Amino acid sequence: MLKTPTLSDETLELIGLKPKDMRVYTVLLKLGTAPLRRVAQESGLNRGTAYDALKRLIDLGLVSHMDAKTHRYFTAEDPQKLTGLAVRREVAIQEAQLKLKDVVPQFQELLGSSAHRPSVRYYEGEAGVREILEDVLKTSEKSPDKMFRIYSSEGIRDLIAHAWPGFIKLRVRKRVRVKTISIGAGGATHGLDERKWLTQTNKAPSYIFIYPGKTSFVSLDERRQLFGVMIDDEAISATQEMIFDALWKMM
Repeated sequence: MLKTPTLSDETLELIGLKPKDMRVYTVLLKLGTAPLRRVAQESGLNRGTAYDALKRLIDLGLVSHMDAKTHRYFTAEDPQKLTGLAVRREVAIQEAQLKLKDVVPQFQELLGSSAHRPSVRYYEGEAGVREILEDVLKTSEKSPDKMFRIYSSEGIRDLIAHAWPGFIKLRVRKRVRVKTISIGAGGATHGLDERKWLTQTNKAPSYIFIYPGKTSFVSLDERRQLFGVMIDDEAISATQEMIFDALWKMM
């Protein structure tokens, strides 16, 4: 008995098929030619779902049909046409890339021609915090002084470090400097950084990054899960930087 071949859902999606489509196509390969009622019965689908799958398969050239006196009969086309689907998708993607290559710069011009509009982005979990850290490093690295500022909180410091253990080493390797005001005990210097401390009676879990044009806040929700908010605005960043530097001089 021949084993029924299978394709993963991801592969089917890439060639424009659904799992139910492939189930119907496989049934037709075995049956040869069959009416809708038989296709639905053998594939374990209701008539409406089976018919929708057949319509998609016909549109893709994988199934043909002929009308008899009382029924419409469906026939599966050569499986080699599955390869043709993949080739057509590949060609379509290449054509889309060429069109995007011309259009994206035009969209960039529209973006650049508009006045600055502040934006706020929300991030969740360790993956989200890592995105913030990557942005801090990438943005600071391009700035003239290659530096950013941090309010580091005792209540969240270790969790942020866990989100990207290699952040500090990469920062030092890229020669990016940082000034840190620690809220609460703990924290140490690692190279190209300065640190001063503020005492606190209650833990303040918010952690603040101030870097060129942006300010990012990282904190904990009620389940003690990390989340972050990034504000992309020159004025807010400049104000936070001014307050930080004034406090730094007083300490």
